[in-house]
Amino acid sequence: MTEFLPDDMRDRLYAGANVPPGDFAFDESVAQVFPDMISRSVPCYRELVRLLALVGGRFVQPGACCFDLGCSLGAVSAALLAQHALPGLRVVAVDNSQAMIDKLHERLAGEVATGRLEPRCADVMTVDTHGASLVVLNLTLQFIPPEQRLALLTRLRERLRPGGGLLLAEKVRFPQPAAEALVNDSHAAFKRANGYSELEISRKRAALERVMRPDTLEMHRERLQAAGFTQVVPWFQCLNFMAWAAWC
Repeated sequence: MTEFLPDDMRDRLYAGANVPPGDFAFDESVAQVFPDMISRSVPCYRELVRLLALVGGRFVQPGACCFDLGCSLGAVSAALLAQHALPGLRVVAVDNSQAMIDKLHERLAGEVATGRLEPRCADVMTVDTHGASLVVLNLTLQFIPPEQRLALLTRLRERLRPGGGLLLAEKVRFPQPAAEALVNDSHAAFKRANGYSELEISRKRAALERVMRPDTLEMHRERLQAAGFTQVVPWFQCLNFMAWAAWC
């Protein structure tokens, strides 16, 4: 709960006069308040993370490597390691924000020390996932330029080991105006209920507009199939957030 957090861990980035300039970025100020920000901004976020680890059990294999791409502070990585105590299991947590990776090191120092968790500051577009049994993209693809998304998914599919799979969670948009209005209005109401003001919601929306570009459900399904996944199964939806499992 926000009211019990230290002041420096509460998300007030868009509340005062010193609003972060320009587009939204995963910098040190965001890393500091990210757990509060994400839980108050994404409905059912904690449950989504828990389910990603549980559904991921379909693909996790002993001695294999899992990749958490766009890992932020490593919530999915930690959930996977807590849920699956398989021999030789290792999770590689990748994010292109050094601030996020530094904070992940602080939060999950024990897992890093054991070697079960390997944080990497790198571009998810270039990281080598060869031999992975599971790749997770949790609210990550939406920050990749749209013209690069199919190439990324195709490369991830090609480098999966036999029996491996991909879990994708994204904010989505709806082509039907009534549906889009319903979920957007409900999402804004969720944020207000979690203590964000109209000004904060408006400011953050403006900061995200050019860097986060959601796709429709149909676009996601068609792209995953075009990338070579023969099985594409939606398994989660909460308002305008969805998750799929994809494998061959």
